[in-house]
Amino acid sequence: MNKTQIEMMEHAIKNQGRYYTDADCKHWNDLVEKGFASKRPGWDKESAYFLPTAAGREAMKLTDYQLGKLKHAFGLDYSRKPYRNYYHCNQINDEWEDMCAKGFANKEIRGEREIVYFGTLKGLREVFRKNVSAKYFAII
Repeated sequence: MNKTQIEMMEHAIKNQGRYYTDADCKHWNDLVEKGFASKRPGWDKESAYFLPTAAGREAMKLTDYQLGKLKHAFGLDYSRKPYRNYYHCNQINDEWEDMCAKGFANKEIRGEREIVYFGTLKGLREVFRKNVSAKYFAII
């Protein structure tokens, strides 16, 4: 899924599990082809309701491996409280790229062979399992 599709899926999940738009929306039709959404007729021939499927909802979640990488970035594999926010790589990492697309992380390219990934507030809330404020997140 690309970033636009992820945003549309999140919107649908938050809004009673459906997204109303043009029937020929290429992003949603691609998700329907992949089995991540289903399509229902709308009020007229040009519109449709798109509904995330169970497979689509599952694709929006992080894998256990990704959760481990995110915990490591926050230092939660060595501490009870997050005390850092970075993960260094010397090349593009597919797991981190997926987390960036889903909004759990961001990346910064610092030269030819250095990429640093950072967890977002959404990512910290996912792995820390506590209601963390933006103010607390800013001091990490």
